[in-house]
Amino acid sequence: MVRWAQNWTKRNSLYLISFAVGVLLAVAFFNLIPESTELYNQWYYPALAAILFFFILEQYITYHSCHEEECPVQPVAITSGLGIGLHSLIDGMVIAVGFEVSPTLGIITAMAVIFHELAEGVFSYTLFIHGGLSIRKSVFYSFLIALATPFGAVITFFLLKNISSGILGILLAFAAGSFIYIGAADLIPQTHKKSNLWNLLLVLLGVGFIFVLSRFLG
Repeated sequence: MVRWAQNWTKRNSLYLISFAVGVLLAVAFFNLIPESTELYNQWYYPALAAILFFFILEQYITYHSCHEEECPVQPVAITSGLGIGLHSLIDGMVIAVGFEVSPTLGIITAMAVIFHELAEGVFSYTLFIHGGLSIRKSVFYSFLIALATPFGAVITFFLLKNISSGILGILLAFAAGSFIYIGAADLIPQTHKKSNLWNLLLVLLGVGFIFVLSRFLG
């Protein structure tokens, strides 16, 4: 059963990633940036800071910082898992910030994180398998990474009580920057590995899904 799920994931992960691209970018531009602008008019600084932060993270902590022929595979996989876990923790914080602003923003942000985490879960599991870990350990470490999101959400929710609107605006802008970076730098290159019409349609479907959801909930 596990082997079947692994093969299915490899065959269909690209479609999930394509949909997640549309969802992430749409949430950033339709929801997070407009909300952050109302609370903090210099939103572009934390948004850019988020993009630079994730760029540095991936350059020096995750798999992208290491030439495959120079690094032991298993340590690289574990180090990359830590980087992905940090991504997941920040995703949880983003959900909590969204709900602090409004239930609508919280729901939409949570939807974006869910689709992103599904795509990220596929990537992390594949990474651990490629790194030489057993299927059981790969599933276990992927599960720990997934737990980082609710953990970040719960901790951040309690820390946000009585926080100023300006700080909320900064956090929303940072979240927007992180979504833009993850969608454009991490996920879009994955869709280019096997370009076809379905990739394009699913990206547009992801954008349309968030557009309709925003109008429906708004």
